[in-house]
Amino acid sequence: MITVAGGTGLVGRTLTQALVRDGERVRVLTRDPESARTAFGDADVEIVGVDFDDIATLRAGFTGSDKAYMSYGTSERQVRDEIALIDAAIGADVPYLVNLSVAGAGGPHIDSSNVLQWHTEIDAYLATTGVAATVLRPTTFTDGIVTAAAKFVPSAAWGGHAGAGRVALIDTRDVAAVSAVILTEGPQHHAGKIYDLSGPTAVTMDEIAGYITAALGTAVEYQHRTEAQQRAVLQSARLPGLLVDALLGVDTLTRDNVFAVPSPTVFDLTGHPPHSVEDWVNEHVSLFVVPAT
Repeated sequence: MITVAGGTGLVGRTLTQALVRDGERVRVLTRDPESARTAFGDADVEIVGVDFDDIATLRAGFTGSDKAYMSYGTSERQVRDEIALIDAAIGADVPYLVNLSVAGAGGPHIDSSNVLQWHTEIDAYLATTGVAATVLRPTTFTDGIVTAAAKFVPSAAWGGHAGAGRVALIDTRDVAAVSAVILTEGPQHHAGKIYDLSGPTAVTMDEIAGYITAALGTAVEYQHRTEAQQRAVLQSARLPGLLVDALLGVDTLTRDNVFAVPSPTVFDLTGHPPHSVEDWVNEHVSLFVVPAT
């Protein structure tokens, strides 16, 4: 049994579907069982509701599992809740954990991003437990950045303070594919390893604007701003403060070229090259089109 904590997220949902296709028994832990049932439809997935304020539900959710995958969306409770997941899995005698972290965790740039700070703490805690584990550290998700851009492109307001920095954005489908390989091959191949994951090439925001322009047939520009200007734009869009800080952190990491060197891990583990940002834009061009009134 493979238990996926966070099975309805961007990575977790695709991973769960891949594992089921491969014939694995999969259990999804979720705070919203009804949404999970809707997401997976008739797929052969065991869905278990959990309450992070009731640790007994977490431990029960992991009981009987021989592998567990930890994926948790960005939240002010992220450190507390992910540590609770780790403790619950170990308490339920799960012998092998795969933890979704983030590129740069534990590195010299953690002060640039709240997300890096949180994952640094979580990764450090996992390392103290002694459980067999693998840590995945993907760069910024293509899905997240380009979907966020799509909200601003129609009003010509997309921009930020990433400057001319480069980032090897990764498609969440590739993160899921690597995760599926690691979980099915198991600890004998992957325990104790930390894998850096990225897309095939590092791109600038201006280059992404070029991909969107080509896909739409309409000129799209990335508006270069200071950090203060970008904060004001995001706040005026009524984004939650936590998300504003996270997006500003991503811009800083991009500007400073922290994720500018592509990793070969996706190809090495899956045998296929990772999806490019241009591919993603072309597949999702409808996101950038303003619906007719």
